[in-house]
Amino acid sequence: MGIPTTDCPVQIQIWVDDNAVTTGNSVGVYLVDNRVSSGSEAEGTANLSTACSQGTNVCWQVFLINPKSNSTVDIQSIGNSKAWGFSGQPQRAPDNASAFTGTVQNAGSAGYPLAINVQLSGGSGTTVTLNPSVNVSAS
Repeated sequence: MGIPTTDCPVQIQIWVDDNAVTTGNSVGVYLVDNRVSSGSEAEGTANLSTACSQGTNVCWQVFLINPKSNSTVDIQSIGNSKAWGFSGQPQRAPDNASAFTGTVQNAGSAGYPLAINVQLSGGSGTTVTLNPSVNVSAS
């Protein structure tokens, strides 16, 4: 069934400048989370390292920086990582079609591929692949 966004104490937001990502690279993509006081690092970059505890549910959401933009942005996938463990990789949330949720299971530091799709208004689309990470402390 999936994890509802409301069951996720860790929230990661991906902010996209649709005018900057037209080349398919991560310039213009900024990740932030609600874990800076817990040790998250590289806030506001495409290489966010989120600090969380083993067994914690995490929610990812993507937004356009310009609220007047007619472009669209969506999470395509959050790939495999040793952090996900037996619970499997994060999936689309059952209560929000524009969010993904998952559970971190394995302690340690692990990267994960995160792909977002950007469809420019009246133009072409592009996929941007990011490589943020999680630092999971044993609970």
